[in-house]
Amino acid sequence: MVSRVSTLYDLRVVKTNKEKPLSSDQIKNNRIEFKRKLKRDTSSLYQHLLPGVNEISITELSWKDPLASQVISDESEFVRKLPGTLKKGFMKPVHKIIPTPMPMVQEMCREFVLDFNRHEIEMKPAKLIHDGAWKESKEDIKQVIEILNVLKDIWNNPAFSPEFAKTLNEGTYQSTVIVSAIRASLKNLPIGDSFFISTSEKQSIASANRKGEGYMGRRPDIMLVVKYLETVFELMYVECSRLICSRQKKTDDEIKLWRETNDGLYWIRQSLKPDKDQFDIVGIQVAGNVLYLNLLLRDMVNIHRYYHLQSAEIPVQFSDEAVVTKFIETLLLLRNIVITNLSLLYHAFVSSSQRQTEGSTTVSTPRNDYY
Repeated sequence: MVSRVSTLYDLRVVKTNKEKPLSSDQIKNNRIEFKRKLKRDTSSLYQHLLPGVNEISITELSWKDPLASQVISDESEFVRKLPGTLKKGFMKPVHKIIPTPMPMVQEMCREFVLDFNRHEIEMKPAKLIHDGAWKESKEDIKQVIEILNVLKDIWNNPAFSPEFAKTLNEGTYQSTVIVSAIRASLKNLPIGDSFFISTSEKQSIASANRKGEGYMGRRPDIMLVVKYLETVFELMYVECSRLICSRQKKTDDEIKLWRETNDGLYWIRQSLKPDKDQFDIVGIQVAGNVLYLNLLLRDMVNIHRYYHLQSAEIPVQFSDEAVVTKFIETLLLLRNIVITNLSLLYHAFVSSSQRQTEGSTTVSTPRNDYY
């Protein structure tokens, strides 16, 4: 008696997103059915395609080939060899889909390219400090409208309805809500444009520097990255959960976040000496439907302090004005902090003795640890 050993995948105890490839019998049956469909149509197009399909051997087909699944690709060899008229007939449906380009669009794009003027920091902006004041006038703060428009889109998005919200994955929540809200709140900052928001879990340079050569740095979900004096700095880190967040995930991300901000500040101070008790690294944690705004700064005796500034419910569904107002105020506070920190960075003292750089105090963890 031959015993058969089944894997967890065979028993369907563990699911995988990998598809089982088509078997040779499935491919053979598909080919037979496909040829039957071609023979059923007496048009010159399909009658011309039939010999081309016949020339392809079963052994030449695999699950990767569209033909194995009864699909004709316009890039297949037998379609490419169609005579001109028949090729136009095959492409006719897609020609109906694509309208004639509008001259107005071309003209608008031409004017955009000609009129574009990249804003470079030709001279340092006025130095700003954290003094409890807003850095923009009421007339300049147009981001309220930008953020409210984001909320409107979210409230109209069926993905965030009670029916689907609980099953929403982290990627959709992060890209649709969190990234959109942060982008809206940091749009058109009045202090240059040498920064960008990284959303692809880019490796943290600061973390890699702390770990040393040969080690990969951590990958925050989102970062605010700025290039200044030919050096890349990380001014903000964001860790995000799904809309439904476990207590363990919240704890893990909270630890990960303060470690990232600590590494970030040490990395900046290897090149620049921004004002103590002023310049800070921002850490945002999104745990479920709550946004936590935190920051880490260095005080006058070189001790790093980590502060939990405030939190706000993220109104992913229709909410009352108090919830919306608190969320908007938190994002405007983030904007105010970033504007000030950029100014402090641009006015930071560049030490001539940077060869004696200080390393991060973040304690390294075992290889199997999450952090």
